[in-house]
Amino acid sequence: MSFDLTPGDDQRQILDAAQSMLDSHYPLSRLRDAGHADDLAPLAEFGTFLLALPEDAGGAGFSLVEEAQLHAQLGRHMVGPAAVATSVAVRIALAQGDETLAGALSSGEATVSAGVARQTDILILGGKGAEQCLIRTAEGAELARLDTADTAPVTSLGHGSPMSRATLDLVGRGNSQADAAALRLLALLTSAQLLGVATQARDLAVDYAKTREQFGQPIGSFQAIKHHCANMAIGVEMLSAQLDMAAIALRDGREDAGFQIAALARLAPRIALENARTGIQIHGGIGFSAEADAHLCVKQSHILRQYLGANNLMSEDAPMAPLREATL
Repeated sequence: MSFDLTPGDDQRQILDAAQSMLDSHYPLSRLRDAGHADDLAPLAEFGTFLLALPEDAGGAGFSLVEEAQLHAQLGRHMVGPAAVATSVAVRIALAQGDETLAGALSSGEATVSAGVARQTDILILGGKGAEQCLIRTAEGAELARLDTADTAPVTSLGHGSPMSRATLDLVGRGNSQADAAALRLLALLTSAQLLGVATQARDLAVDYAKTREQFGQPIGSFQAIKHHCANMAIGVEMLSAQLDMAAIALRDGREDAGFQIAALARLAPRIALENARTGIQIHGGIGFSAEADAHLCVKQSHILRQYLGANNLMSEDAPMAPLREATL
């Protein structure tokens, strides 16, 4: 079994256009303001939430592979889980037959926040004012109205992206197949954003190692720093390859899609956090301060890991299991 993972012309055009849009609307410098919350209107205008929908549903007709690669770009700019929540919420609304809500979400007329179900409440990741919340539960992902819920602010990581807690009655949709599909898509896109965070951590570290001098030469010339940067690059390549495998398996409806997604969800937060922590070490003392952007990668990795939740890799059928049984 082999795949050609070389990006095609259409993919490159999409990613190049997305890079220009993200550089313009979502520079990392915006996150230096305490309590910053992103406006996703530029993403909606770009067509982010319609990219992988079929044309008869008003989408652009691309696949999950392109959508995952786009979310990796969003991760590099620390856009956050609200973008993932919106992409999944559009699918849930369509599955429920609510085309009006799906259209409002994809166009940016209605907004969605990301939420994580806890024992007594819902942790809302992101800003205030969203009408809907895509809540990550132990069983799946549930879209619930948020505008009538009682919310209270909570202290976020390093006074970064605002968070709040809400009390909501989760009723569930009663469709296990729809829950599984939404959960797999959420895991794929959240992991893609974690890949973007890992890539950004690597790039920040490499750029700093080229300019920071010690003993009369850039610290990037020292072997220890080279090894750290090489390990960060290897981690990015590992995660990128697994993201492509998982996206292709889910796109094609392969039997091993669940396993590939679970493996991706297991790998993504580990690589992102390792790269973020190594990046801070390369930056030295300044890496912990608000003056450098390296600390943003640590915060974003923890936030996305919360939204990703737990994935039981051992419950999924491994792709080589039938072959092993046949050879016994």
